[in-house]
Amino acid sequence: MVQLLGTNLKNNYKVVDGFSKLYGLGKYTTRVMLNDLNIGIDFRIKDLTQNVFVKVIKWIEKHQIIVETSLKQKIIMNVDKLKSIKAYRGLRHSYHLPTRGQRTKTNASSVKKLHLRKK
Repeated sequence: MVQLLGTNLKNNYKVVDGFSKLYGLGKYTTRVMLNDLNIGIDFRIKDLTQNVFVKVIKWIEKHQIIVETSLKQKIIMNVDKLKSIKAYRGLRHSYHLPTRGQRTKTNASSVKKLHLRKK
Protein backbone atom coordinates (compact mmCIF):
# COMPACT_ATOMS: atom_id res chain seq x y z
CA MET A 1 0.00 0.00 0.00
CA VAL A 2 1.32 3.41 -0.98
CA GLN A 3 0.41 6.68 0.70
CA LEU A 4 0.18 9.70 -1.58
CA LEU A 5 -0.97 13.10 -0.31
CA GLY A 6 -2.57 11.50 2.74
CA THR A 7 -4.52 8.85 0.83
CA ASN A 8 -3.72 5.15 0.89
CA LEU A 9 -3.57 3.61 -2.57
CA LYS A 10 -3.80 -0.17 -2.82
CA ASN A 11 -1.01 -1.89 -4.74
CA ASN A 12 -3.25 -3.89 -7.06
CA TYR A 13 -5.18 -0.85 -8.36
CA LYS A 14 -4.57 0.26 -11.91
CA VAL A 15 -2.88 3.64 -12.06
CA VAL A 16 -5.96 5.47 -13.38
CA ASP A 17 -8.21 4.07 -10.66
CA GLY A 18 -5.63 4.60 -7.93
CA PHE A 19 -4.89 8.24 -8.68
CA SER A 20 -8.56 9.04 -9.16
CA LYS A 21 -9.10 8.01 -5.52
CA LEU A 22 -7.40 11.27 -4.55
CA TYR A 23 -10.06 13.80 -3.54
CA GLY A 24 -10.15 16.41 -6.29
CA LEU A 25 -8.77 14.25 -9.11
CA GLY A 26 -11.19 12.52 -11.43
CA LYS A 27 -10.57 9.95 -14.10
CA TYR A 28 -10.27 12.54 -16.87
CA THR A 29 -7.68 14.63 -15.03
CA THR A 30 -5.81 11.47 -14.09
CA ARG A 31 -5.67 10.35 -17.72
CA VAL A 32 -4.40 13.77 -18.81
CA MET A 33 -1.75 13.66 -16.09
CA LEU A 34 -0.61 10.16 -17.05
CA ASN A 35 -0.50 11.17 -20.71
CA ASP A 36 1.67 14.20 -19.89
CA LEU A 37 4.02 12.12 -17.72
CA ASN A 38 4.22 9.28 -20.31
CA ILE A 39 2.94 6.64 -17.91
CA GLY A 40 0.87 3.82 -19.36
CA ILE A 41 -2.66 3.42 -18.05
CA ASP A 42 -2.25 -0.34 -17.75
CA PHE A 43 0.38 -0.11 -15.02
CA ARG A 44 -0.45 -1.03 -11.44
CA ILE A 45 0.39 1.12 -8.42
CA LYS A 46 2.94 -1.48 -7.26
CA ASP A 47 4.84 -1.15 -10.57
CA LEU A 48 5.56 2.56 -10.08
CA THR A 49 8.79 3.87 -8.56
CA GLN A 50 9.25 6.62 -6.02
CA ASN A 51 10.36 8.99 -8.80
CA VAL A 52 6.99 8.62 -10.53
CA PHE A 53 5.14 9.64 -7.37
CA VAL A 54 7.37 12.71 -7.06
CA LYS A 55 6.58 13.58 -10.70
CA VAL A 56 2.87 13.22 -10.00
CA ILE A 57 3.05 15.59 -7.02
CA LYS A 58 5.04 18.12 -9.06
CA TRP A 59 2.53 17.88 -11.92
CA ILE A 60 -0.36 18.55 -9.53
CA GLU A 61 1.47 21.57 -8.07
CA LYS A 62 2.43 22.87 -11.53
CA HIS A 63 -1.16 22.82 -12.75
CA GLN A 64 -2.39 24.29 -9.46
CA ILE A 65 -4.91 21.55 -8.82
CA ILE A 66 -6.31 21.71 -5.30
CA VAL A 67 -6.59 18.23 -3.79
CA GLU A 68 -7.36 16.44 -0.53
CA THR A 69 -7.52 18.47 2.72
CA SER A 70 -6.97 21.88 1.14
CA LEU A 71 -9.92 21.29 -1.21
CA LYS A 72 -12.11 20.09 1.66
CA GLN A 73 -11.17 23.15 3.71
CA LYS A 74 -11.95 25.44 0.77
CA ILE A 75 -15.41 23.89 0.37
CA ILE A 76 -16.13 24.25 4.09
CA MET A 77 -14.97 27.89 4.03
CA ASN A 78 -17.24 28.62 1.04
CA VAL A 79 -20.27 27.11 2.81
CA ASP A 80 -19.44 29.01 6.01
CA LYS A 81 -19.21 32.24 4.01
CA LEU A 82 -22.65 31.60 2.52
CA LYS A 83 -24.00 30.99 6.02
CA SER A 84 -22.38 34.12 7.47
CA ILE A 85 -23.77 36.47 4.82
CA LYS A 86 -27.15 34.75 5.19
CA ALA A 87 -27.49 33.93 1.53
CA TYR A 88 -30.36 31.68 0.52
CA ARG A 89 -28.03 28.75 -0.15
CA GLY A 90 -26.36 29.32 3.22
CA LEU A 91 -29.69 29.17 5.00
CA ARG A 92 -30.55 25.96 3.18
CA HIS A 93 -27.22 24.51 4.31
CA SER A 94 -27.82 25.52 7.92
CA TYR A 95 -31.33 23.99 7.89
CA HIS A 96 -29.92 20.81 6.28
CA LEU A 97 -32.21 21.07 3.29
CA PRO A 98 -31.39 20.57 -0.41
CA THR A 99 -29.58 23.61 -1.80
CA ARG A 100 -29.84 23.10 -5.54
CA GLY A 101 -33.55 23.26 -6.19
CA GLN A 102 -34.56 19.69 -5.47
CA ARG A 103 -38.06 19.04 -4.30
CA THR A 104 -38.66 18.78 -0.56
CA LYS A 105 -42.14 17.28 -0.50
CA THR A 106 -40.92 13.70 -0.70
CA ASN A 107 -37.14 13.34 -0.76
CA ALA A 108 -35.77 15.86 1.74
CA SER A 109 -37.15 13.93 4.70
CA SER A 110 -34.48 11.28 4.23
CA VAL A 111 -31.77 13.97 4.34
CA LYS A 112 -33.21 15.31 7.59
CA LYS A 113 -33.29 11.82 9.11
CA LEU A 114 -29.67 11.21 8.17
CA HIS A 115 -28.67 14.49 9.74
CA LEU A 116 -30.51 13.72 12.96
CA ARG A 117 -28.70 10.35 13.24
CA LYS A 118 -25.30 12.04 13.12
CA LYS A 119 -25.99 14.06 16.27
